[in-house]
Amino acid sequence: MRRISCFLFVFFFLVTAFGGFLTVTYFVQQGDTLYDIARKFRVSPSTILDWNNVNPLKLSVGQKLIIPQPEGILYTVRRGDTLYNIAKAFFTSVSDIKQANNLTGDNISVGQKLFIPTASIGKAFNIEKGYIWPTFGVISSPFGWRRHPVTRQMSFHSGIDIAAPEGTPVFSSAPGTVVFTGERSGYGLLVEVRSSKEIFRYAHLSKITVYVGQKVDRGTLIGRVGSTGVSTGPHLHFEIEVLSKEEVVNPLAYLPSTTRVYVLREGTEGMGGE
Repeated sequence: MRRISCFLFVFFFLVTAFGGFLTVTYFVQQGDTLYDIARKFRVSPSTILDWNNVNPLKLSVGQKLIIPQPEGILYTVRRGDTLYNIAKAFFTSVSDIKQANNLTGDNISVGQKLFIPTASIGKAFNIEKGYIWPTFGVISSPFGWRRHPVTRQMSFHSGIDIAAPEGTPVFSSAPGTVVFTGERSGYGLLVEVRSSKEIFRYAHLSKITVYVGQKVDRGTLIGRVGSTGVSTGPHLHFEIEVLSKEEVVNPLAYLPSTTRVYVLREGTEGMGGE
């Protein structure tokens, strides 16, 4: 009985409540893998990596991990933010954010942390063409020949640049397997996801939340927008290479219209595109 009481004490001591969610502090055990821990708590490995600065392939015994329950992502409010533009960044609805954070009005303050439940993320993904926009933003540089913003030399731009505030979530545009994570010259922090027909590249990230060998679904969080590598400001460089041709293609040919990046589907808070 005493042993059970001690266990319950430790368990509750390690669980912290914040508004509409809890965080569990888990200490890595011998033989643990990130995948095993994610399954134990019924969360994605990407969620654990987003909440913790750890090497997914080099966990050490006793290492502390913070795991949210229910599963979700934290967002820190920036100057100029509204609940609506935060909802667009997570492809969710304002009502979901308000409910998850016990908000009764629309007022938010700079520095405030908002919890976005994973269950509500993606309600506004436009899936009409099978591929989704990897982040919500504005195209700052198109595919094709251009004058490079840093070198000022004419060069071929192998993808599209989507400008968005640093820390904006980046989602996998299509399902596949992660084949590269890390730094690469020019690209900065880069994630490569391989499907049966294409390789998708997500570059200039500020944080990577996947690991090599991880299988991702359409909409899996793979990182956060940043400005690493050769970059003039926060944005996502998104690139698609067709394996059969061994050449890059214009991502706009695969993605939904730029006027319908964010579309709330039936049964959610209204309908519309942005």
